[in-house]
This record gives sequence, C-alpha cells and structure tokens, in this order.
Amino acid sequence: MRRLLLIIILTFSFQSLSKAENIKDFAIAGISIGDSLLDFYSEEQILNQKKNGFLYTNKKYFTARFKNTNGNLYEYLQFQIKDKDPKYIIYSIEGINFPVDINSCLNEQNIISSEINKIFPSAKKIIDNGKHDGDSTGKSMAYEIYYSLKNEGMIVIACYDWSDEITADPSKNWLDNLKVIIDSKEFNNWLNNEAYN
Repeated sequence: MRRLLLIIILTFSFQSLSKAENIKDFAIAGISIGDSLLDFYSEEQILNQKKNGFLYTNKKYFTARFKNTNGNLYEYLQFQIKDKDPKYIIYSIEGINFPVDINSCLNEQNIISSEINKIFPSAKKIIDNGKHDGDSTGKSMAYEIYYSLKNEGMIVIACYDWSDEITADPSKNWLDNLKVIIDSKEFNNWLNNEAYN
C-alpha cells in the first residue's frame, strides 16, 4: 500500500513538469531554483539555520535545512543561499527522505529517475555507484544518478547507505537517506571548483 501511495504522490508531483523546459521549471515541494526563500520561511527562521549552515570551507553559500511540515513527499528540505543576499535567492534545493532500508531507497530512486527521464529526455545521465567519500572506513555506499542539463545545472537522485558505525555514532547523527537535489549551474560550478578552497 505504501509503495502504491508513493507512486501516486510521485506521479502527481511530477505531472505538472511534463513540459519543463529548464531547471527552474523543476520544483521540490513547490519550490524552485531562483525563488526567494522568504516566500516560504521567515527571515528569523532562515537566520536560525544560518548559524550552523556553513558546510564548506568557502563561505560564499550557507545551508538552511527545515523539517517539511506541508505533508509533501520529503521529510526535510535543504537550501543553499548566498551569504549576505537580502533576498535569500535559492541556488540549490534538496528533498530528503529516510527510507526503511536501502532496497526501498533504490526503488524510490528508480521511480524518480524514470520521471526525470521523461521530463528532461535530452539530459546527460550518469550513474555513479561506489563507496561514499565521507566514510574513511570504506563501508558506506553512495548510489547516485546525475542529470546534467546543458547550460542549466544538475539534478541528482542519491541513496546513501551509511555503515553501522556511522549511524551508531551520536556525534554524527547520520541516517541512511534518499536525496533529490537540484543545483543551479552557478552553484554546481562553485561546488566543484571553489567550495573547499
């Protein structure tokens, strides 16, 4: 029953995107690249997230993460915003879920990937499965599908299967998860070339 509900939700979530022409037409929980985060959260809520939101060495962008209370498919929504931008324009958005196991995560990933294949048929698709760089023991896995949209940015659908040691570590508080990520071209270029400088 849960799987049927997921398929129905995904179908309706992506239905309006069947004529998408660029990455700004693709939305997660009704939010798109280029929107102002102020249209969805108060400045106080955003600034509270900013306190711990600098995840990269280069501080050009900060991360704001919110529990999704709209009953949408995703449990959390995460955004990348330029530091000191008074409009809080969104350059990257993530929908995050915590499936019960890696097989259900991979099933969800396949369903979402099938929909994105229809929406962006000319996108360059890359599948990258392997050990997760964030785990020095090499026991955690990352299953990632990348969609490179010419001159637009990147869409990533990822399942992260953390090792038992990582998920048991209270200092990390990391859980296995499914992420659907939309990165603008500008943010994606920064992430690949400047984020750790």
